[in-house]
Amino acid sequence: MKKYFPFLMLLFIFLFAGYLDSHDSTSLEPSNLPGSVDTDDTETSSSEGNSPSTTWELGMILEGTKIVDGTKVETYREYEVYKDENGNIVKRVPTSNYNYLRYE
Repeated sequence: MKKYFPFLMLLFIFLFAGYLDSHDSTSLEPSNLPGSVDTDDTETSSSEGNSPSTTWELGMILEGTKIVDGTKVETYREYEVYKDENGNIVKRVPTSNYNYLRYE
């Protein structure tokens, strides 16, 4: 029995990994969890709690430019931009995501 134990354990590991892989893993992705936000700049969807014709999208807006150690640094902040059915901006809500671009 001791001779076959490593092979049985290896077989068990492969069967268990196959079992885990066979389940629908898309429900566990961070983008599908409640409260998560997709980071695509052009993603649009209906907003909850607003009128059905209001949509929102994520966009990066230039916050400022600095020179740090001879390098130009641009700071962009992500905003939730809410628009009505005519494409007019209703409101902008800043998020906590920033991007920094450095130019030499």
